[in-house]
Amino acid sequence: MKKTLFTLSLLAALMFCGCNDAFDPGNPPEEPLIRPGGIVDRIFKREDSKPLMLTPSEEEKAYAQMGADFAQKLFGKLCLEAEPNKNVCISPLSLEIALGMLANGVDDEACAELLDSIAGKGVTLDALNAWYHKLRDALESTNNVCLANAVWTQKGYPINRNFISTNKTYYDAEIGHLDFTQTTQAKDSICQWAYYHTFGNIHELNLPINESTRIVAANATWFGAEWTKPFNADNTRKDTFVLSSGKKQTVDMMQNRTYYSYAEASSYRLLSMDFVYQNFSLLIALPLEGYSANDILPAIDWNQQLSSKEVILHLPKFQFKTSYELLDPLQELGIRKAMQHPLTRINPELCLQFINQDVSIRIDEKGTEMAATTKWGGWLTASGGNVPPPEPINFFVDHPFVFAVRDNKSHNILFIGKVESIEEN
Repeated sequence: MKKTLFTLSLLAALMFCGCNDAFDPGNPPEEPLIRPGGIVDRIFKREDSKPLMLTPSEEEKAYAQMGADFAQKLFGKLCLEAEPNKNVCISPLSLEIALGMLANGVDDEACAELLDSIAGKGVTLDALNAWYHKLRDALESTNNVCLANAVWTQKGYPINRNFISTNKTYYDAEIGHLDFTQTTQAKDSICQWAYYHTFGNIHELNLPINESTRIVAANATWFGAEWTKPFNADNTRKDTFVLSSGKKQTVDMMQNRTYYSYAEASSYRLLSMDFVYQNFSLLIALPLEGYSANDILPAIDWNQQLSSKEVILHLPKFQFKTSYELLDPLQELGIRKAMQHPLTRINPELCLQFINQDVSIRIDEKGTEMAATTKWGGWLTASGGNVPPPEPINFFVDHPFVFAVRDNKSHNILFIGKVESIEEN
């Protein structure tokens, strides 16, 4: 499968454990299909991209906004808890798809609480499933996004068939089985699935399955696109990036002078960089002097009005990886029952044990590459005239900043991150 420049992937894996037979066993005949295309022959052609054909309803726009608000809260919490000078990045899209799959496996009370948090009060599970199905089809049609879902069950263990069929229908989940008592082999199989579906971006997963595991559900998300206005690599120079601590790093600083969408707020400046076809944008929130990246987090409005301005942009090339445990942060943000109640619509014996996410980020002259894996585990327990043109705005990204990648139709946030250090960590 040939794709445009890319970023990422995201895998969401649910792991659970079980005891007695409560439902008819679901024993798929084989492991989920592995599609190897694109790992060796991946090429990045601007003409591969296609327009994003997505027309969200007002209700669906509200789902996306609620999801973005929730992601902002989670992201802010992780930033405040991060060690000094450590980068932070999560994929809200991957997490929301994973939570959507999970919502079909919990009881009514837990489901309502979960939907209230990520989509809004009164949203039904059927409506959310339909939205994710619609969003998936639209995003993948651009050739900039690849989404894959899978469910593995323990052979012979009873799993509610409705859970399986719903995830097949709405999430196009591939269905298979593994012997989780052979922990290493089971983990290797899931890692291989993630590797292929993320085009080689995710090599190792934090996947603490054990002999009590009875089901794993996974989402892999890949995103890739070239800039509408790419940087000339010949203009990239060594320059200085100043960390929040005051430490200085010598970095590869890309340069471009052109028109970008731009705005100013009281504590930060916001610049939007479009990818090909303007389907998606990378937005950079750069703190003003006297403010840190953490200081501006509560104030950032990714949807504020922007206007076209000539900008002299200096942006460092960077790449980094991060990993987070999300079980406690999600509960602190209000998703408690889904984390604590039995997974009654999968098998009442099962309960959630952990949630974590791994992320990989790269940005260069051509575009951006981002990847993430989310795992869930559990066990049995302007004006005219002769006016001189305004001076171009100097947007010099030489200190920590916050960024987000979103689609420009529903404003769904695919990734959100904070760069404190350019050196890979």
